[in-house]
Amino acid sequence: MHAVIVGCGRAGTALAVRLDAEGDTVSVVDSDPRARQRLPGGFGGEFVAGSGMRRAVLEAAGIQRADALAALTASDSLNIVIARIARETFRVPHAVGRLNDVEHAAVATQLGLDMVTSVRMTVDRVYRMLRHAPLEPEYTFGNGESLLVRAPVPDYLAGRRAAEFNVEGEITAVEITRGGHSLIPGPGTTLRAGDRVGFVVASTALGRLRGFLGGRWQ
Repeated sequence: MHAVIVGCGRAGTALAVRLDAEGDTVSVVDSDPRARQRLPGGFGGEFVAGSGMRRAVLEAAGIQRADALAALTASDSLNIVIARIARETFRVPHAVGRLNDVEHAAVATQLGLDMVTSVRMTVDRVYRMLRHAPLEPEYTFGNGESLLVRAPVPDYLAGRRAAEFNVEGEITAVEITRGGHSLIPGPGTTLRAGDRVGFVVASTALGRLRGFLGGRWQ
C-alpha cells in the first residue's frame, strides 16, 4: 500500500512510522519544512514540504498511485478539502481526515467523507480505517457477533439492487447515503455510483461482504 499523510504532527508522524515499519510506502506532506525533524532517522518514507492543497505537492507525494490518504493537519477545513480532493480528483480508494471541532462533522457527512474527531481519534483508529476500509465497524451489537459497517459502492455494482447483497442470517443492506441524504432501500432500490451503503453483518460474514465489494460476487 502507498499512503500519503498530510500533516506531520504527532498523529501524522506516529501513523507514518507505523505504516513504514509494516513495509508500506509512505509520503508525508507538511507545509513546514522543519516538520521533517519529527520523523525518526530510520524512517524509510519520503517527506514533501508544501501545502497539501497544491496539486503539484500531492503529485510529488505520489498521490496518483496512492491507495490511502490521511489528512491530519491542525485545520478542519483543510482536512475536509484535502480528503475530498484525494477522493474526487485523484480517486484515492481510502481517504480519511481529522476533525478538531465536531461542529464540522455535518459538512463532512454531507460530502460523504470519512472523518474522525479529535476526541475519539487515535492513530490505531485511523490505521484501521486506512488498512481495513471499507469495513471499519461503526457499531457492534451484543458481544460483537453482529456489526454495522458502511462502505462506498464500487463502480461495477452501480445499477444492481441493494437487496442483492442480502444473505439470510449474514448480511443485510439497511441504509443508503446518496448526495448527503439517507434512504432505506426497498426490494427494488438500485445502487448508484457514489452511494454509501450501511450493512448489518455477522462478524463471521465480513470476508464474504469484502468479497462482494472487491469484485468477487458469489
